[in-house]
Amino acid sequence: MKRRNRGFSLIEALTVLAVVAVLATIGLPALTGILQRTHTATASHLLTSTLSSARSTAVMRRQPVTVCPSRDQQSCRYDGVWEDGWILFVDAKRTGQPGSTADILRVVQPLGGNLILRASAGRERARFQPDGRSTGSTLTLSLCSAEGDNTLAQVVLNNWGRARTVRAPASSPVCTNAEPVPAGRT
Repeated sequence: MKRRNRGFSLIEALTVLAVVAVLATIGLPALTGILQRTHTATASHLLTSTLSSARSTAVMRRQPVTVCPSRDQQSCRYDGVWEDGWILFVDAKRTGQPGSTADILRVVQPLGGNLILRASAGRERARFQPDGRSTGSTLTLSLCSAEGDNTLAQVVLNNWGRARTVRAPASSPVCTNAEPVPAGRT
């Protein structure tokens, strides 16, 4: 009796490889879009939950609480660049900076996922009063794509201290000129 080899012939292996290559070519752009939408939604929810937590903390403690962008997760930066992370801290002396590390209540690490997060001009941080209000101009934080100038989402904080997410915003001037900030520059 003749034994039949168990395995793939070269033709069969090349056919399977060609089918896998075609499927990867079709599916990869869709996967990239799904990943970007997931990163955007995660960043929006993280930012909104941090702002809500800061408002609740200010009311519970009856002290001002601030959320600000931070590169080193210990002090605030003043350029409106949020993608390097942010901190939530008790701002009892109203200085805009944590008095000590004990004042820092929450640290959020850099976003990643090729996202840029920038504050609207004129207001680079959120300060909540003991009654929950966030006085000053409305703060708009725009999530931008690092590859282009399109605005992916926005988180808007009104003067009453309530944050909302805008999922498909109009193009933001903050995103049009946004470029990732190199390490070491603030």
